Order: sequence, then structure tokens, then C-alpha cells
Amino acid sequence: MTPEKAICKYDRKQIRENLREFALIVAEPEFICRKCGRAASEKESLCRPVKLKKLLE
Repeated sequence: MTPEKAICKYDRKQIRENLREFALIVAEPEFICRKCGRAASEKESLCRPVKLKKLLE
């Protein structure tokens, strides 16, 4: 599931109201946002994504 905007842009209230959907987005993270540190399985879910695997090499 790709949200309509980057999860980086959602505030706490929006996350709380859509917690199940966010759980699906972050369940198996492959990317992390360079700006806020949020993680997601698809790069389209973040505003400044970088692959976790690349960072751990």
C-alpha cells in the first residue's frame, strides 16, 4: 500500500487515525527517510528515501 502522500508528511493525529495502514507500510522496511528517519517498505512512501541495505554495507 502506498499512501497518497509521503508518510513523512503525516502528523501524529493522522498516523494514529490510520495506524493499521501505517503498520502495513512499515512492516518490512527496506527504505529509511534521510529527513525524519521513518522507515517503509516502498520508497514512494517516503519523501527522501535511501535503501537500508546500502547504508548497512
